[in-house]
Amino acid sequence: METQSVDMSKKLIEYCKLYMSEWHTVKGFVHDMTLLGIETKYKHLTTYDTMKTDRHKEKKEKEREVFYTSKVENIINKEKNKKWIFKSEYIPKSLEFCKDLIVKFWAVKKGFHTEDAFKLLIGPKGLAGIYTNHGQSAVLDQLEEGIANKWQSITLKNYIAFGRPKNADKEPVTNHPAGRLFKNGRFVDG
Repeated sequence: METQSVDMSKKLIEYCKLYMSEWHTVKGFVHDMTLLGIETKYKHLTTYDTMKTDRHKEKKEKEREVFYTSKVENIINKEKNKKWIFKSEYIPKSLEFCKDLIVKFWAVKKGFHTEDAFKLLIGPKGLAGIYTNHGQSAVLDQLEEGIANKWQSITLKNYIAFGRPKNADKEPVTNHPAGRLFKNGRFVDG
């Protein structure tokens, strides 16, 4: 044990004399001293870089055999869902009069471009419902406004709430008796 410490101290003195002429940072000096200590203490050991044992390979093989119990989707073997693509042939014959507007609307609309979105647009809750309840001109107006404003969809519910003309369901105006005009000695509706 004494011989090792004597050897180490001799090497340390030699090392210090050798590198005293050069300037080192504290970090560099500590690093060099650590390496010197490891070299003198463990001469017979090889560095980690040169250690490639079968035990290391066996460990990796054992790690591969671990079975995971968590629910993780197997993306590799799963078939990818094919994206639905809009075609003008999907438009029903009842809406042929506005086929070009539907194609334009589908190209500029915001939101999802899925088959379900198309069915909502074309179905009884969409353009077909507007056509049966309010006529061809209402459908054309809604499509033109939808293209101009880049709406997400056109539905019967939104048409009833927002898109109908303002005077469609308007009742006649009945003024309060104080709102009548008094002309030539009598009240006149005016």
